[in-house]
Amino acid sequence: MNRIASFVILFFFCLTSAFAEIQWSGIVIHHSDSDFGTVKDIDRWHKERGWDGIGYHYVIYRDGSIHKGRDLGKIGAHAKGRNQTYIGICLIGKKSFTEAQRANLRHLGKELRLKYPILSIERHHEQCPGKGLGEEYFMQRGHK
Repeated sequence: MNRIASFVILFFFCLTSAFAEIQWSGIVIHHSDSDFGTVKDIDRWHKERGWDGIGYHYVIYRDGSIHKGRDLGKIGAHAKGRNQTYIGICLIGKKSFTEAQRANLRHLGKELRLKYPILSIERHHEQCPGKGLGEEYFMQRGHK
């Protein structure tokens, strides 16, 4: 294959990859395991670990405000094995969350379920996001 043909194929691959929409099918909920933090802080913490910036798509602060993290056009970096198709949401906090956080997590989850075919809302793992969220915040695959 000559250089021009290689360039055209590479250009086409990059172009189509850039415009391919990620097929989100789930949400993973995390906690920051800290009593403080902003999108900027988490971005710095993740970069210090060698990652490409903040891995979560959304962060919900203690006051309940929702902040964009990683662009939804980029695959997440928050839950090994689920990053390709799961949106990451992080709640600032350790083991408890404010009512404003819980209310806006429900709101954000509803909005994302309207926009994408979300089949599952899951914990990151057994201890994350901690016991501060009851099972009513999670949805098993196939149950809407």
